[in-house]
Amino acid sequence: MQTDLCDVLLIAGFLGAGKTTLLTHILNWPGNLAGTAILVNEFGKIGIDGELLEGLGAHVVEMANGCICCSLLPDFRRSVEDILERFHPQRLIVEATGVADPRDIIALINEPRFRQKLRLSKTVTVVDADFWDGRDHFGPLFLKQIEAADLIVLNKIDLQPAEMVTKFIAEIQQACPASSIMPAYRCCIYPDALWELQEESRHRIESPFPMYVDEHQEGPHEIHHGESNALELGYINFSFETSSRFSEDCFRSFMKSVPVNLYRVKGFIFVGDRWIFVNHVGGRTEWSDSGEKESSRLAFVGWQVDKDHMLDRLRACLMD
Repeated sequence: MQTDLCDVLLIAGFLGAGKTTLLTHILNWPGNLAGTAILVNEFGKIGIDGELLEGLGAHVVEMANGCICCSLLPDFRRSVEDILERFHPQRLIVEATGVADPRDIIALINEPRFRQKLRLSKTVTVVDADFWDGRDHFGPLFLKQIEAADLIVLNKIDLQPAEMVTKFIAEIQQACPASSIMPAYRCCIYPDALWELQEESRHRIESPFPMYVDEHQEGPHEIHHGESNALELGYINFSFETSSRFSEDCFRSFMKSVPVNLYRVKGFIFVGDRWIFVNHVGGRTEWSDSGEKESSRLAFVGWQVDKDHMLDRLRACLMD
């Protein structure tokens, strides 16, 4: 029977900000992960992140086809209870879907059934620096994710001029004065920034860059239970799976022409005679070689996207 509290690290952030990259770094840091469990939530029907995290030494449980903070709340409760029963972890890392309001998850962790089992150590929100200037176009959910954070990781700063990074930090600090802010490249951050408990941390700017000056502000970080529902806000998720081969030229052309409101495309596909992993967010697509899979699988997340049109265009790229 578990007697000690399990520390919960909640990782939030908008679609494609770098949550899985951060989690991968965490799992590759030196140390024993035997007492660590991971709960990954994906908005789409096809889970990708759990497969990416396999083999890194921790117990990984994946929830797909919904959002923890709305349609999957009952499943999330059951998953947490199952993790505690099966693994008795000392630490639980929750990677929320990109359209989750962290305050809903925090409220669930603080429910009476979990108060003697779980302790929220920190909420980390990953922010894509590319998205900050366009934050008003992403709706209230984008800002809610930031407001709930104890630590904000401003990711992908290598894609911005130094003066813009300085500007973004100042604006984020003004919007969330009680949060620590850490600029990052590919979500590389100091381990101590995560492992210290929330009540022990000082709210400040953490940076390896001398151009940024530390500023301290202490005080409680009050968090309220939000009521946002990703589907009601107009977000849509869909998926595509096939055993057929793709034309690489056609598929690359398809990816170049995806609309700006299709924020996220992620998955494994078979093109020509090889497997590749596709990771698209905010108009940028990364391609990397992958090991063989049972089938091509793609997960999509967007806002008011014509799902049928996109799937028809995707099917047109199939060769057999």
